[in-house]
Amino acid sequence: EPEFRYVAGMHGNEVLGRELLLNLMEFLCREFRLGNPRVVQLVTDTRIHLLPSMNPDGYETAYKLGSELVGWARGRWTYEGIDLNHNFADLNTALWDAEDNDLVPHEFPNHYIPIPEY
Repeated sequence: EPEFRYVAGMHGNEVLGRELLLNLMEFLCREFRLGNPRVVQLVTDTRIHLLPSMNPDGYETAYKLGSELVGWARGRWTYEGIDLNHNFADLNTALWDAEDNDLVPHEFPNHYIPIPEY
C-alpha cells in the first residue's frame, strides 16, 4: 500500500509549512466529500500521515510575542530546549539492520519501531 508522511512545524517559528498542511487537510476532506475521483482514490488507496505542527509549544512561544519581535530563534526549540531538527530519532538504521539480519517482520515488526533510548 502506498504511504506518505508530511511533517511541518518542526521549528515553531516557521509557520508556512503548518499552514500549507492545514490547507492540504482541508482540501482532501472537502474534495473527498464532494466525490472528486482523484482525491477519493488517493485517500482510499494510500496511507496518509499529516503532522502540521511537530513543535506546538515552540509555535505558541513565537506566536505570543509576534513574528516581528521574536528574532530568528524564538520558538525554534521546545519548552525542554530541544531543537527537533537536530535531535530527530534515526529509525531507518534500526530497520535496515533488522532487514539485513532477516528479523523483519517476525522479530522486528516494520509497522512499529520503538524510539531508541539514545
